[in-house]
Amino acid sequence: GNYTVLHEAAKLGDLSQLKLILQNNPHIDINDSCNEYRQTPLHLAINNKHWDVARYCIEKGAWIDVREGAINASVLRTPFENIMELIMKHKNDKNNKEYLDAMDMCKWILKQRTIYPMKRIEYAMDYVKDKLVDEEGITKSIDEENYETLLQEGVTSLLGVSQNDLKETVIKSNLLYWAASRNVKAIEAENTNKKRFDEGWYPLPFLITRIFLLFEICIRLKREGRNFIGLPRGTTFEQMYEKGMKELQVQLTTYWDYIITDEFKHKCPNLIEDWSCNVVDRLMNMKTISSNKCNEMSLVVGHKDHCIYLSLCKTSDSILVRVDNRWMETVPSNTPHPKNESDLIQPYLVAYFQWNGSNIDQNKEWLKGYIKNVTKFRESDSKKSMKHLYCNGNNESCFPPREVNVLSIVKHWPYRPIQTNAQNCYMRSHNVGYRIRLGDVIYQWFRNQEGGCFLFNKSNYNMVINEDTMSGNTNKVKGDSKSNALNESSTQTPSHSKLMELLSKQLKVPYEEVCNGIAVEQALVAKANIHTIQTGAFYRRDASTNQIYFQLYLNSTERIHFYRFYKSKFPKFIKDFKEIDKKWVQFYFDTNVFHYQVITFLSPVS
Repeated sequence: GNYTVLHEAAKLGDLSQLKLILQNNPHIDINDSCNEYRQTPLHLAINNKHWDVARYCIEKGAWIDVREGAINASVLRTPFENIMELIMKHKNDKNNKEYLDAMDMCKWILKQRTIYPMKRIEYAMDYVKDKLVDEEGITKSIDEENYETLLQEGVTSLLGVSQNDLKETVIKSNLLYWAASRNVKAIEAENTNKKRFDEGWYPLPFLITRIFLLFEICIRLKREGRNFIGLPRGTTFEQMYEKGMKELQVQLTTYWDYIITDEFKHKCPNLIEDWSCNVVDRLMNMKTISSNKCNEMSLVVGHKDHCIYLSLCKTSDSILVRVDNRWMETVPSNTPHPKNESDLIQPYLVAYFQWNGSNIDQNKEWLKGYIKNVTKFRESDSKKSMKHLYCNGNNESCFPPREVNVLSIVKHWPYRPIQTNAQNCYMRSHNVGYRIRLGDVIYQWFRNQEGGCFLFNKSNYNMVINEDTMSGNTNKVKGDSKSNALNESSTQTPSHSKLMELLSKQLKVPYEEVCNGIAVEQALVAKANIHTIQTGAFYRRDASTNQIYFQLYLNSTERIHFYRFYKSKFPKFIKDFKEIDKKWVQFYFDTNVFHYQVITFLSPVS
């Protein structure tokens, strides 16, 4: 694997040697991943269950939200995801020492997460820029294909996805993003089926696409520097680049928070306590800036048919909690939402208090509980979720702290048209916070720059149109109940809870048995005429790579039969497999094929 001495010490669990290496070689990068499997010392320590070494690596600045895996490997995991895998392996024996040690480490690592590291974003920027500009600042000649590859290399390191998965996501999302940005409901190109764009979006493909576009704009700014033509009046290249980089940091933090919560939400829901504590700690540890300006982080919330963003802001003296939402239909009717004389609305300010005031401990406890609840109800019905989000009720959590005068900040928040439905809510809700963080003029400039990105060139547009013509895809996507009409060729996949509901209905077993039992695993092997009891088997969904893997209890003969059976029935279903030992094997499945083809093929559990 071409590991350094630091990697070898982490792999062996030799803490004293690892400390000595770092002490004697201060230039060594604790996040070095220049090896075949792109593993940092933290990955190796976690994978080999050397918890003391893992803790030390994190204390020395090891990045947590970074995935290992060879280039274009089908399996990419963060340290947290690897620990979750170990926890699920021993979930039926919670007194097992390996389970208890892994759970302790899992809780600890959640509490150590930070805002996405700016140093990591700068590293990706420099990597791409250095391939585009020589040492004397002269732009190198590079063709379109190599430019595209360079951008993908830079962004994959930030998103933790393979280049193939990234390319597939952004190419298939480009037309939807373009149309949603312009409120286009449908397009009917010559010799093609009509494509509709008015039924919402799944969060991760949207965030991946938006981050990719913003990354390219920042690359163009960095490449051209002071020669960049067409900046907003009164701004400099440095100011625009800094704004873009800070927004990239906010969006990457949103992206990784969504992945982390999606990972533990149904497997170890109690971890939401540790995560919500960490969110509040991260907010409190944000740098303070000049008055009337904020540092922000943003979380994906809402309910199962509608995406909303919760923005947590820190000013020079206050904490503000803001709901970025323009669809009023499911907002509790007695909510005093700010409106102007033209019936335009501002985002809703839920809470505000001094971050160094006398009630700070009490207010932090309220905020932890609030974040926990709105995240927990993210996929529940609208009434329950919106009641908590807008603090509409009689329990203690519905009385948020409102202690300081924040008018000087709130008055600058824009008034925007009310959204008439939940369609394309992932973009429309996100635009609210995006606009506030950048300001109207700079926000509009960055949005205008998206049109010049390679993602929207004609060949990429034609690729999507031609694929849809061949597949007959109508491009319905998640936004309301009509989204179930999707076919398997779409990249828009249902949420975890929606998958669980479909499986519960198909297998005719309770929802809890699908989430926490072995009903799905048993149904999968039974369909292949394998009747081995799957005690201890489990599944995991990796939303960013659009894959599910099942760890199944199969001997060598059974696993060959299982593989051949599903390959013959659904050729695109099994993406990869990994043999753990003589008892256990992991099969990696395509989520879309699983949802649109395999689920309806499974028989009810008797």
